[in-house]
Amino acid sequence: MEYPEVPVRTINELLDHGEKEFGSLYLFRWQEKDDIRSVTYAEFAKEVRALSAYFAGNTSRDAHIAVLGSNSYAWLLGWFGAVCAGRLAVPLDPQLPTADLLGLLEKSDTELLLYADDFDDVAQAFPHATMRLEDLPAAGDAEGWPCEVQPDDIGMIVFTSGTTGKPKGVMLSHWNFLSNALAAYRFGAKHLEFSGPGHVCVCVLPFYHTASLNCSLISLMPMGSTMCLNAGLKTILKDFEIFQPDCIFLVPLLAEGIYKRIWDTAKKEGKDKLLRVMLRVSDFLFKLGIDLRRRLFKTVLNTFGGKMRWMLTGAAPISDECVAGFYRFGIDVLHSCGATECSPGISLCRFRRDFIKPGSVGQILDCQEVRIVDGEIQVKGDNVFKSYYKDEEATREAFTEDGWYKTADLGHIDEDGFLYMTGRIKNLIVLGNGKNVSPEPLEQKLTDIPYIKEALVYDAGGEIAAELFLDEEVPDAAERLEGDLLELNRQLPVFQRITKTTLRDTEFPKTTTKKIKRK
Repeated sequence: MEYPEVPVRTINELLDHGEKEFGSLYLFRWQEKDDIRSVTYAEFAKEVRALSAYFAGNTSRDAHIAVLGSNSYAWLLGWFGAVCAGRLAVPLDPQLPTADLLGLLEKSDTELLLYADDFDDVAQAFPHATMRLEDLPAAGDAEGWPCEVQPDDIGMIVFTSGTTGKPKGVMLSHWNFLSNALAAYRFGAKHLEFSGPGHVCVCVLPFYHTASLNCSLISLMPMGSTMCLNAGLKTILKDFEIFQPDCIFLVPLLAEGIYKRIWDTAKKEGKDKLLRVMLRVSDFLFKLGIDLRRRLFKTVLNTFGGKMRWMLTGAAPISDECVAGFYRFGIDVLHSCGATECSPGISLCRFRRDFIKPGSVGQILDCQEVRIVDGEIQVKGDNVFKSYYKDEEATREAFTEDGWYKTADLGHIDEDGFLYMTGRIKNLIVLGNGKNVSPEPLEQKLTDIPYIKEALVYDAGGEIAAELFLDEEVPDAAERLEGDLLELNRQLPVFQRITKTTLRDTEFPKTTTKKIKRK
C-alpha cells in the first residue's frame, strides 16, 4: 500500500495530523491493574494541549523539563506536553543511581522535574520545582498550542549512555527527530506489507532512549498505529497475549532470548525434531512459491499473540541465525544502525530470503547522506543534531570541517548501497605488526557458539585475548571450549586469532542499554 507524504515538521503538527486523520482510533493502550485503558488520537492531542498550556503558564519560556520514570502513559503525556509547549524535555534513564540522576539534572539546568512515585528520593534532593507524573493537571479546554514552535527549535536534550566516558547532552530539534521518524515511515511503506491504519505495536524498550521513542512510537503515528505500553519484561508475554501486536521493537539480546526460548520449549516438550522437519517442509514449499509459514508455525507465533509479522532490532549486533530463524517462522526482522546524535536512525535492513546481505545493517534512510572517510562512517542530514549542551569542545570534535558528523563507527558501503558496521574506532586493537583488528566481529563469532553467553575481546600486550561468560546450564561448556576455539581460530586470519582466554563467574557489567562496559 502506498502511504501519502505527511506534511509535518514539528511534534505539535504531528499531533494535529493524528487528530485530523485518525481521531477516533486508539493511539495508546495499556494495562492498569485489571483494566485495559485506551486513549484515542483526538483525546491525546486534547490532553497534551491542556498540559502544554499549563507548562506555558507556569515555567519560563525556554524551561528544561526532565521526565523520570518507567514507561507509562503519564510519562508520554509529560514528554509531549513539555515539547509541545516549546520547552526542552530531558528524558532521564530511570536505572541510573540517584547521584548520577541528580548530576544530570544539574548538568541539564532542569527547572522542573516530572517524576514517578518510586523516585521520591531524587525529587526530595532536587533543589528546584518537582511534580509527580501521577499528578499532572487534568485535561482542560485549551484551544490551539500555547506557543509557536518552529521546526528548528530544540525539543529535547538526550544524554548518551555509551560504554566509556561521561554522558553528553545531545540537543535534538523537532525536525531532527521528525525527519528521521518520517524516513523510517517511508521505508516501512516501501518495504513492508502495510495494509492501512490499525497496526499494533507493543512498546517494550524504555522511552528515555531515542530509538524506542522514535522507532516504536513517533515513526508509527503517521500511519494511524496503536502503541501498547509494556510496563516491564516480566509482563511482556502477557502483553503479547492481550494486545496481539503485529510489530515490536526489541534489543537483539531480548530477541535472541525469545528465539532461544522457542527452541528450548520445543526441546522440553519433545517437539524439536518435529519442528525441524516442519521447517524443511516449509522451506521447500516456499521455494515453490507456496508460503504456509503462518499456518505451520501457529504455535510459535502464539508466543507473540498470534499476529506478529515483523520486529525491529538495534543498538547492538544480532546473530544471522536469529534473523533467519524468525523469518522461517514467518516474522520479518529489521535490523537498524544509529546514534543518538542522528535522532537516531542511520540505516534499516530487511531480511529477505531472495536477497540476503549477511552482516549488513541495511540501506541508508533517505533523510541523510552517509560517506566513509578513512574507514569511519560519517553522516550529514536533517536528522543530525546541532550540538552537545554546553560542550563546545565535544561538539567541535564531533564534526568534520565540512560539517559531517563523525560517528566513530568503522564500516563500509557495498555496490548496492548497503551499509556495514565493523566496529568502533576507540575499540580498535592495533597490533605490533601494524594490523588493525576490530573486536566486535570476533565477539559476535564467539557468542555464535551456543554456550558462550557473553564475550569481550581486547588487546593483551600485543595479543588478542577474550574474556568469556559461559552458559551455566551447559555443564560441559568449559570442557568443550578448547576444541571450539581451536576450530574458530582455524577459520580466522592468523593476525585475528584469539590466543588467550579467561572465564568469568558472573555476567559483564553493563550500561542501562545492556551494552558491555569495555575495559
